[in-house]
Amino acid sequence: MLNPKFIDDMKKYLLILNPMAGRGKGQRLYPQIERWLHAQLGEVDVQLTRYSGHARELAAQFRDAYDVLIAAGGDGTVHEVVNGMMGGKATLAVIPIGSGNDFVKMLHLPLEPQEAIRVIARNQRMKVDVGKVGDRYFPNGLGIGFDAWVVRESKKVKHLRGFLIYLYSVLKTTFLYRNQRVLLEVDGKRSEHDIFLIAVGNGKAMGGGFYLTPHANIQDGLFDVCIIHALTKKDIFLNLPKATKGEHLDMPQVEMFRTAQLKVSTPEGIAAHADGELLGMELKELDVSLLPAALEVIYQPSADKER
Repeated sequence: MLNPKFIDDMKKYLLILNPMAGRGKGQRLYPQIERWLHAQLGEVDVQLTRYSGHARELAAQFRDAYDVLIAAGGDGTVHEVVNGMMGGKATLAVIPIGSGNDFVKMLHLPLEPQEAIRVIARNQRMKVDVGKVGDRYFPNGLGIGFDAWVVRESKKVKHLRGFLIYLYSVLKTTFLYRNQRVLLEVDGKRSEHDIFLIAVGNGKAMGGGFYLTPHANIQDGLFDVCIIHALTKKDIFLNLPKATKGEHLDMPQVEMFRTAQLKVSTPEGIAAHADGELLGMELKELDVSLLPAALEVIYQPSADKER
């Protein structure tokens, strides 16, 4: 519990804005966002990120100096801010201005920045679970295999926006990727699988709108894990649209389960991403765990808890 003096000394809001979010959308919207914030919240301090990893550094620096850290950007910006603020006193708020904006779906946030700021002003809070892989935290999801390759390809795309970035990257990756064999350890049981991908979902969606774990709940203390076993290219093209609606669960190659901890290993190495941030392309082992109720967030209540 915070002592009264700490509360008196704590500043209220710090905006951490990524000017490059949404392929430059952050830079264009910054003056308006600053005006809307002052109109709704009063005094708000501002820090603009200047390089990859800067949002994490800023969040770590200010996590005990402010009541609320406002991450303005996409899932990558939120990922960095969360990694910097873990263990601090601040609450997370989000203004979604990125290409994907998957994590905010779990907070029922509007995608219009002005409306998201109104949600922040209403200041309704809840505690949510956070995933961890190695020393990296992820509030939304971890992808192993195919979708990590998609993340790598998406970083190369310069002339598309939003979901089209991910769709193009998926199509390109389909011709490059090969199924991989992994050893999976869950709840003390070990098994080998030839996989297309493994999605470890704290949230419902990844990759700019692919609902690989459509029934995930960020407050239930468990990951939803989707294993898609080996697919042919024909299987991929026939079933890809299903994943955008969470309708892939009846595919014979799909296995779903819930757990709070798992380990994936392979001597050949495998690609993985956390919240759309590439962790590596040849990782030998991934030790994944869930931290229940580890992060306080500002959210918008919704009567419809499912998508």
